Amino acid sequence: MITQVEIAHRVGLDVSSVNKILNRRQGPVFRKETIRKVFKIAKDMGYDFGRLKYAHRRRFPRKDISLGCELYVYRKDGSLYDQGVATVRDISLGGARLCDVTLPTGSLPVTPFTVGLRPMTKPIDDIEIQGQIVRLHANGTTIFGVQFGKLDGTIEKKLRRIAIS
Repeated sequence: MITQVEIAHRVGLDVSSVNKILNRRQGPVFRKETIRKVFKIAKDMGYDFGRLKYAHRRRFPRKDISLGCELYVYRKDGSLYDQGVATVRDISLGGARLCDVTLPTGSLPVTPFTVGLRPMTKPIDDIEIQGQIVRLHANGTTIFGVQFGKLDGTIEKKLRRIAIS
């Protein structure tokens, strides 16, 4: 069984770079020639691509959107920690990407917390979608990835209108 370590030795890269290339992770940008070389050598050596940690398939299609929303941050016990605003930049039935986040405290809790998004656009301004922060990118602007929890039927139906239409 061929490992990423063996591929890295053959290509002359560190294992972290090979892993990032094979998993198509965000981060450093590699030259196209380097990426092709890693995949070719992996294939030639008989690497099992089915072993990759991430399948690179989204469960739900995303829709690019610019949607203002109120953002609620809840402590683990359900009490309100902070309330602000954010812009949803893409959305699906599984989650959303938030930009332009403004919270009065300017911080998130250190202890476990959840978030609620309440769109400020009709006809969906009467729903609150619950979720958890699953990703944070901070390179000049802060972007949060939010994974939605289980959606009830009414919320899912309304969310489908904007996420799929």
